[in-house]
Amino acid sequence: MGEAWFMGDERHMYTALMHEDPQQWPRTELDSALYELSSGPVSFGPMREWILWFAFLLPRALELVGRFRADAFIDRQLYAALVTATFVHCPDPEQLPAGVRRDLLDTLGRAMFAPSHWSACGLATNAFFSPVQRLPGLHPSDSLYPAGAFSASCTLIAKYLEPEFIEGWLASALAIDDPYWRAGWVAWLAGAAPMLLDGAYPDALPLDREHPTAWSNSHLVQAPSALVVAGSAPASFLSAESRHALTAALRKQLSHEQLQRWGARLTEAGAQRPDFEYIFLKYRSAAQCVLNRYRLD
Repeated sequence: MGEAWFMGDERHMYTALMHEDPQQWPRTELDSALYELSSGPVSFGPMREWILWFAFLLPRALELVGRFRADAFIDRQLYAALVTATFVHCPDPEQLPAGVRRDLLDTLGRAMFAPSHWSACGLATNAFFSPVQRLPGLHPSDSLYPAGAFSASCTLIAKYLEPEFIEGWLASALAIDDPYWRAGWVAWLAGAAPMLLDGAYPDALPLDREHPTAWSNSHLVQAPSALVVAGSAPASFLSAESRHALTAALRKQLSHEQLQRWGARLTEAGAQRPDFEYIFLKYRSAAQCVLNRYRLD
């Protein structure tokens, strides 16, 4: 596979990724290849080369997620880039070959639920998708930050899961009794509201606002360019059926009282953390946004 963007007579080829052992792939080479096979189709249209390499890299690169536990940032970036590539190459769940939609959910969609990322108390230390992260240069202590792998994973499931199963998925996810996990969900719902309620594409998700939900290369997942016809509905990243199923499920399962209980649990869990006040402020702001935007009781 070669780069999508180049000037001159020679095109860089990612030959190192032909090694049979993915653990031997240079990380910079893998990152660059995933960006190229995601940005290339967006700018130049589909090419057989990128389609074949996406199918080759996805399962092999996914095996690497979780093997760099010493630095969750590496896993976070890799996983999110894989989700972006999937959205670029598989934009319409209804048009996927039989079984592919389910395979994506059973592999990429379940990555953050692998037992190695959890403990008896909830989220394992340094889990790559943790919604509580330290952001050097932005805030000196931990912050409630669902952008990155957490947002990418939730978005992937919301996109590919059949609407009739969304209520059950949401119920099982919110039943996980970890206060930081639940706080991450509330922050994600707040930041992703333009996508979940209004149909916006991931390129419109915020990265540097109060509740950031963008992830690696998500700016490449854009609404298709098409002639706007008067009276026609604008393109929507999530189907109307999925958005309706998700909001209906939220209104059944979340309420002002529930969010207050979760806030109290979060306070108990963070009582000994010196950085907790900032996390709780972010949660309280996100909870209020969710109450208003999703019209919860």
